[in-house]
Amino acid sequence: MKPSSFCCLSTYGCHQELFGLLLSLSIHHPNSNVYCLVDTVSKNAILSYTPKLKLNVKWVENLNQYSGLNRAQMTQRGIWSDFQMMKAYAIDEALKYEKDTLFLDADIILLDTIDNIDNTKELGVSPHYIKKSDTDRYGYYNGGVLWTNQKTVKDDWIKFTKTSRYFDQASIEDLAKKYNYFEFGEHCNFSWWRITQSATSPQNIISNVSIKNNKIMYKDKPLKFVHTHFHEKRQDIALFNNLIKSNLNKIKDYKTLAIISRMVDHKWTIQLPKQPMSPPWNHSNDSFRELLMLIMKKNKDVKIELNTKSGHIWLNNNILLYDRPTNLWFNNEMMSAHKVLLGNGDQEVEGKQLKEKGVNVSPWIFWPRRPMLLEKQLNKNVSLNYSERKIESIFIGNFENPVQQKYRQINDWESVLTEYHCTAGNKHKFTQEQYLDKLRNARYGLCLRGYGSKCHREVELMAFGTVPIITPEVSIDSYLDPPKENIHYIKVSSEKDMREKINNITKEQWEKMSTSCYDWYKKNVYSNNVWNNMLSYLLL
Repeated sequence: MKPSSFCCLSTYGCHQELFGLLLSLSIHHPNSNVYCLVDTVSKNAILSYTPKLKLNVKWVENLNQYSGLNRAQMTQRGIWSDFQMMKAYAIDEALKYEKDTLFLDADIILLDTIDNIDNTKELGVSPHYIKKSDTDRYGYYNGGVLWTNQKTVKDDWIKFTKTSRYFDQASIEDLAKKYNYFEFGEHCNFSWWRITQSATSPQNIISNVSIKNNKIMYKDKPLKFVHTHFHEKRQDIALFNNLIKSNLNKIKDYKTLAIISRMVDHKWTIQLPKQPMSPPWNHSNDSFRELLMLIMKKNKDVKIELNTKSGHIWLNNNILLYDRPTNLWFNNEMMSAHKVLLGNGDQEVEGKQLKEKGVNVSPWIFWPRRPMLLEKQLNKNVSLNYSERKIESIFIGNFENPVQQKYRQINDWESVLTEYHCTAGNKHKFTQEQYLDKLRNARYGLCLRGYGSKCHREVELMAFGTVPIITPEVSIDSYLDPPKENIHYIKVSSEKDMREKINNITKEQWEKMSTSCYDWYKKNVYSNNVWNNMLSYLLL
């Protein structure tokens, strides 16, 4: 059985690890009830981080007296044992509302669903699985993992700890004497001490770690969770951490690896190619790369590092954010990515090409050409209603290459649009400000494919509540959150088809579509929301 709930605790010094634990719970136990005992600063910090946790967290701010103190300082003040026994209070808090709960230390990260709870027992305990001389000193059971369905455990644990030979850990032996219990197996709570303090050789322990069905196994059972400080430099802990990360890389578990990097760096790290670069890797740093600057400004747990070794954008080293228009930039480096998010292009074309090469690829968002300028105009100007928009339908674009010309010089769109502006070459008829203002003043905007099968125009139109008119060559379905036909856009096959569909849309119908477009943009592209939604989609 799975636990009915979870509980944990942390002060600010360990809150980055707590956030990692909660993220891993969001993946493997989504929407679970979690009771967190924290100091106020930890709660406020985690609530500001991205993505928003996919958990029902109840924050209990009763650790402020321990805030800012490490173990040595607490020991000096004689309050370390009291702090450790806040674990019992975390369990007590959970059992006020839940039939059972699993306490986990903050420095634990889940690799799989915990589904091995024996709820016919009263207690679940986790042996250290180390040599007897060490368990005689530190306790037979580990104090970082404890399951129970008994409310009396809190008082008993506190009572037994008063005479314990080693804080809260050795006293669990007394709990096991009083309550019917089960033991978590060796495939749970795996940690560095299991290797360095084992009764057998470290090589023997490591040899039991394997991969099966794309999961990390220990003695042929899926490894449920590990217990370690991933930021620790101490040799024995670092060796254990490298063992876990090496196996996570083998199974391309980009989610857990991203969480580990987030815990260590205290931020989500985006590696951005440092320009100028030689063709084809040169880029003017507009489009998504400009949106990244807004994302970093709006989210304090995002940082950007300039990278001279790759022409691609990477999130935490193994997730590739592909922001190019076609497959021209596909290379061997891309094939090694654990995960690829495809911005431009079509899942049935470019996406299929990557899948055939074994790449884990998913659709992504798309973005305006000049996100900063668009958001500035969006924030400055009130959205126009139906009667305020003086342009019924519009297309503004140009063609700089034969591919764009092929798709933009077809059909006689000029005959059915209120305004049609299509120029040759890289000289534009309007400034970006004028272009965006034109889109804002139109009810409908025609979308013709550009160099890639998506175009900035679709997104820019929706930002202003202007309803896109989508032609067959445009990839409107290959989005993380695909816009819906007749809700966010109109799909047409010809000039006549466009004219007929527009004529049949009432003012009220247009107003609903316009609002839906604007809402879609705010959720999926606007810098205040895009990062959290993207990370939630990617990780949770």
